[in-house]
Amino acid sequence: MDVTLTYTWEFGRFLAHPALNDLTNVVYNVEYILSVTDQDGHGAQYFGNVGLSEPDPLLFIPFSQLTQPAVEQMVMAALGDDAITDLKANLANQIAQQIQPATAQLPRPW
Repeated sequence: MDVTLTYTWEFGRFLAHPALNDLTNVVYNVEYILSVTDQDGHGAQYFGNVGLSEPDPLLFIPFSQLTQPAVEQMVMAALGDDAITDLKANLANQIAQQIQPATAQLPRPW
């Protein structure tokens, strides 16, 4: 059976410097949830946070103009490809365990 996994990012709290190098509300840490679901409704989540590097003033996006895709890109860049691959592999393993558990709780046989 082929399992199709769909990964989604959600973002919670943003920690910011009110002022930094003539910029305001500079986000330096983002809480995130990476979720995965399959076509049969199995799901798993990973909760984390990541520090962001100081932004290039020429590329800075004001906090009020941040979008979900922009934050997703910033978080993914900060985590790096290897960490994202590891997170997704861990979540995929959790789905596999839900589909075919390694252990089972059985009722009394009497």
